[in-house]
Amino acid sequence: MTETAENWTESASRRLVRTGFGTIPVVIAGADSPAGTVLLVHGRNGAPGQAQIAEIADAYLSRGWRVVAPELPNSIALPDSGPADQVRFSTHTKAAGAVWDWLCDEFSDERLALAGHSIGAYAIAHLAAGSTRADHVLAVSPPMSGMVLLRAREAMGPAAIKAVIAEAPLFHAEMTSADASDALGRITAPLGVVTGASDGLVPLKDARAYFNAAPDGRFFAAIPDEHHCPAGPRCAAMLAAALSALGA
Repeated sequence: MTETAENWTESASRRLVRTGFGTIPVVIAGADSPAGTVLLVHGRNGAPGQAQIAEIADAYLSRGWRVVAPELPNSIALPDSGPADQVRFSTHTKAAGAVWDWLCDEFSDERLALAGHSIGAYAIAHLAAGSTRADHVLAVSPPMSGMVLLRAREAMGPAAIKAVIAEAPLFHAEMTSADASDALGRITAPLGVVTGASDGLVPLKDARAYFNAAPDGRFFAAIPDEHHCPAGPRCAAMLAAALSALGA
């Protein structure tokens, strides 16, 4: 995706999906007879139209896939999603899981996949571990645990810790317990990871740990000089390579 290109959400349809977690808006785009359908999960304070999410969506759309991207609760980027200070690892994962359950029913005869950015990647690790429907998993800037994000903020200094406590106290409270390492070990689908080599929130060693924890890691790429929200031509090329490696 380039800065001048149309954002994928501009031509997408929107739907309110009733789930066990509540009604969740989803953005949907793709062919009527797609190669498959991917659930694309944004991170904390994320949204389907953000550059790093749009880059992933475009990678799938260019290969003939349908993209379903939920607008999950408590994101500052989604004014109607509820208070951003109420976000948690657990509720983000449960909301994404509720949409995944709906998607598995709605598109039951299709090839299905999971993709996510940041804590969206944390969430899809749990979804993939609990489901046999995922054809593959694509994670971008993936933290394996809340401790990964906490240690990164500690390295930035006290102001970074104070900021996350002020912005998302419940999220901060779960940092020491949120962990996807066991879930990653139970994923049977092939995994691809794309990350920024200069990511300050999920350092390169931690993105590698996420990848190495899965039994069937197929593709790992670190984009030089990219940070936590990679986008642009180099990211697009790496995502395309990842999807090729995953057989998408």
